[in-house]
Amino acid sequence: MRLLLACLLTLLAGLGLSPWHTPSVDAQTKLSAARALDITELPVGYVAQTDNAVRWTYPSAAEDEVRSLRAVQPQTWRRIAGELGGSISPELDIRVARNPEQMRALVGSDTPLPGYADGIAFPEAGLVLLTLTDPDTFLRPDLQTVMAHELSHVALHRAVRGASVPRWFSEGVAMQQSQESSLARIRTLWEGSLKGELMPFDTLAKSFPAQRSAVDLAYAQSSDFVGFMLSGGDERARFRALVRELGAGRPFPQAVETAYNVQLGYMEREWRTTLNQRFGRWPMLFMGLTSLWVLAAGILLIGYLRARARQRATLQRWALEEQPVLSAAALTAATPSAAPVPPAGAVQSSLDDFFDNRHTSKTEPGIPTIVHDGQSHTLH
Repeated sequence: MRLLLACLLTLLAGLGLSPWHTPSVDAQTKLSAARALDITELPVGYVAQTDNAVRWTYPSAAEDEVRSLRAVQPQTWRRIAGELGGSISPELDIRVARNPEQMRALVGSDTPLPGYADGIAFPEAGLVLLTLTDPDTFLRPDLQTVMAHELSHVALHRAVRGASVPRWFSEGVAMQQSQESSLARIRTLWEGSLKGELMPFDTLAKSFPAQRSAVDLAYAQSSDFVGFMLSGGDERARFRALVRELGAGRPFPQAVETAYNVQLGYMEREWRTTLNQRFGRWPMLFMGLTSLWVLAAGILLIGYLRARARQRATLQRWALEEQPVLSAAALTAATPSAAPVPPAGAVQSSLDDFFDNRHTSKTEPGIPTIVHDGQSHTLH
């Protein structure tokens, strides 16, 4: 049973449903707006455009993908700001890279970036980094969800006026506001609860774990506990009151007590009780759904393979679209003795010959041919 669940969750991760998001590069990094991560010139093949208060930087070949993000970003920002309790400045700098390696080119080589990032936020600078290629699977991540996650980090930082908040709280809010759902995260929380491995939130506030498995559990706890804080009839109003208290400079434990009329430790104990109630009957439930898990795993495997095929097609299309730009840049930088750059049409012609005409014979144009028994015959 454990092996089956592990295989299913591995497939989910391959489809972009990974149980965590890369932690934001937030106030803990002490990066100030003065180091706003400006780049003196755009990498080859990238363009920059501005939508009202948002500056977008992205590969020209990814115009369609970025257009969908630009269409939903204003509404996503308004929703996030409203959930935090008020009007928040919408000025943003959103940069979209082809892959995790090129994310560094969009912020400068001196900026430390985690190597497994599909999205990174620099709240003090109002900067959001996204990648079109997941670092673990090399597939397309759910860009709208990742963008909402990182926008939440920026919005929360502004809503509390730059006050320091526990990282678990910031990550939990971001996962709730991006409306993420993950079977892998539920499994991690379930196992952590049954094994008694849940970490106290005061411990997480002092030091967020670095080990991968511990990070997964910390993320799962953070998301679920913030969801617990938001549950109930009047909890949304209490949550907005908590944000106001934090913005007024009140320390986090005191801000929670003021907004919710209970101490943070009491709230955590109540949350752990609900976990025992929710997960106590899960082992028997899973034992009765073996066939369903097998079927789901097969369906997800088919989806994974199809996603891989679509990704290869997209990368090939980008290569064709960007060849004229890259060839022009290479020609400009070449010495007089360098070999001439082939015209863009030659690249398309070569690819057409290879992919479309592998089985046709080279005859004079205009003369029809037929293929019979593996041989080509010219019709006169």
